[in-house]
Amino acid sequence: MTTYKAIIEIIKRNKGVLLLGILITGVITIFYSGEMKENDVDLAGAKIVIFDQDDSAVSRSLTEQLTNQHERVTLEDNSQKGVDDALYFDEAEYVLTIPANFGTDLAAGKAVTVDSQTKPGTFSKTLVNTTINHFLNTYQTFQKEMPAVSQQELLNLTKDTLSQEGTVHFDATYHQKQVQMVKARIYNLLSYGLFMTIFSGYAVINLAFNRKEIRDRNSCSPISRRKLSRKISVGSLSYSTVCLAVFLAFVFVASKSTFEAATGYFILNTVIFFSTMVSFSVLVASLIKNSEAINGISNVFIMGSCFISGVFVPSDILPDAVSKIAAFFPTYWFAQNNELIGNSTNFNQAFRDTFIQQSLILLAFTAVFLVIHLVTMREKGGLRLSGKEAKAALD
Repeated sequence: MTTYKAIIEIIKRNKGVLLLGILITGVITIFYSGEMKENDVDLAGAKIVIFDQDDSAVSRSLTEQLTNQHERVTLEDNSQKGVDDALYFDEAEYVLTIPANFGTDLAAGKAVTVDSQTKPGTFSKTLVNTTINHFLNTYQTFQKEMPAVSQQELLNLTKDTLSQEGTVHFDATYHQKQVQMVKARIYNLLSYGLFMTIFSGYAVINLAFNRKEIRDRNSCSPISRRKLSRKISVGSLSYSTVCLAVFLAFVFVASKSTFEAATGYFILNTVIFFSTMVSFSVLVASLIKNSEAINGISNVFIMGSCFISGVFVPSDILPDAVSKIAAFFPTYWFAQNNELIGNSTNFNQAFRDTFIQQSLILLAFTAVFLVIHLVTMREKGGLRLSGKEAKAALD
C-alpha cells in the first residue's frame, strides 16, 4: 500500500499540470455542445463571398440570383490567407470564384465550372451548389429549347423560373447526422485532454521514482525490482483508468448522449485509443530524464498531432500533404473513426469493416509502442526501480 499511497501523493502534488488537460477539454467541449440544436436547420441562405472574374451578363445574373437567396459578404483581405481566415472564423461559409469566359462558354453551349471553397461541417456547400446548378440547368434548358431567343431573354426566363419557391422537409436522419458530427468533434478532444493527462501522470510518477537518491535508497530493500515495478505499473494504470472514466462521463453528459449505437462506437473507439495513449506514455515516460521534457512532448507530439489530424483544425481544409503526414500518428486514426461514426446513420457491414480496419491500425500503434518499450527495458537490463520505501520519492 505504501507504493500506491506514494503515487496518489505524487499526483496530488502535480495536480496543476494534470488538471490542465481537463480544463482545456471542458472549455472547448462546452463551446461545441452549444452547437447541438437538433431541430435548428436554417435554409434561408449561407454567407457567401463571390469573386466575379468574368463580369458578363450571365455571371452578373448568377451573382444576382445567389445574392437573392444567400447573404453576400465582402472580405477586407481577398488573398488566399484572407479567404482561409474568413472560413475558419465563420465570417464566410462559401467562397465562389466565377472564372473568365464563363458567360461566353455558357452561351456557346460548352460545359462550365466554377471554383469554390467551403467551410467544413456545414450545409452551406449543398445549399449554394444547388442554387448554382439550378441556375445553369434552367438557363441551358431554355437555351436548348429556344435557340432563336436572345441571351437577355434567356436570362429573364431563367430569373422568372427560379423565383418560384417551394418547401423542403428534412427527415430525422439529417438531424441525427448533424448532432453526431458535433459529438464526433467533442470526442476528438479526448485525443488532447485525456492523452495529455495520462501522459503527464505517467511522466511525473516515473520521474519521482527514478530520482538517483531514491533508487540508491531502494537498492537496500529486500523487495525485488520486478515486484515494485509491477506495483507502480498497476498504480499508474489505475490512475489512467480513472481519468478515462471521468473524461468519458463528462463528454457523455456535455454531448447530451443517450445509450445508442453511435454512442457505443464512440466509447469503443475511445477505449481502443486509450490503449495507444497508455502504451505511448509507458514508453516515453521510461525515457524521460527531466520535467522539462514533459511539456515539450505534450506540445510537440500530442498537441501537434491534434492540429494536423483534424482535431483542432478540420481535416477538410488541410492540404493533402498534411493529411498524409498525419497518418503516421495514432491521433489521425482516432479522429477518422470518430468522423466515420459521426457521418453514419446506418451502422451496416460496410461501416463495421471500415471501423475495424482503422481500429486495427490504432492497435498496431499500441503494439509497436509496447514492443519498443520492452526492447529498451531489456537493453537497460530491466527496470531501474526497486525497494519498498517508494514513498521517499516524495521527499
